[in-house]
Amino acid sequence: MNTPPEDVAPPASEETPIWRGHPSQWTNIGLYLVCLILAAGIVAAYFYLKQQSVSFPEFPVPIVLVALVIPGLIVLVRWILTRCHVYEITSQRVKITQGLLSRRTSEIELYRVRDYTLVEPFWLRLVGRGNVVLATSDRSNPEIVLRAVPQASQLKDQIRTHTETMRVRRGVRDIEIDTQ
Repeated sequence: MNTPPEDVAPPASEETPIWRGHPSQWTNIGLYLVCLILAAGIVAAYFYLKQQSVSFPEFPVPIVLVALVIPGLIVLVRWILTRCHVYEITSQRVKITQGLLSRRTSEIELYRVRDYTLVEPFWLRLVGRGNVVLATSDRSNPEIVLRAVPQASQLKDQIRTHTETMRVRRGVRDIEIDTQ
């Protein structure tokens, strides 16, 4: 039985993974801060009402705990949903999977990508993240946004390199027609 050496590159038609990741939790920072402020407000209201016990009967602790569970659940659900959002870039396509119980996977062939944009908002740049926006010729997914990914510039360049390779391999040319 002949086996190829391990250092040989895979055949041109084989799909290889390039990158896999999730959006950063930094996309949820606003919601997380609102929930933190809400929880602090609930605790402050509890202590305020406890001090005003002359006109207000003793406030039961379980009600406060139930009220604190609400912002905690909101944060937990958003964290899980963001974690269940998966980006996978291969040498031939981009796959985006979303959902916890029911999942939806969108795929776009790399040769359909027409343009690349790197968007780095200040607050994401502070934590080394950015958004990669891919304009495509696909009717169902005309624009794909890879939100808050690490090393976004390098990822965009990798996608561009593999897109050009796929276009050459498939003999695809992108022609723009000006209708004006």
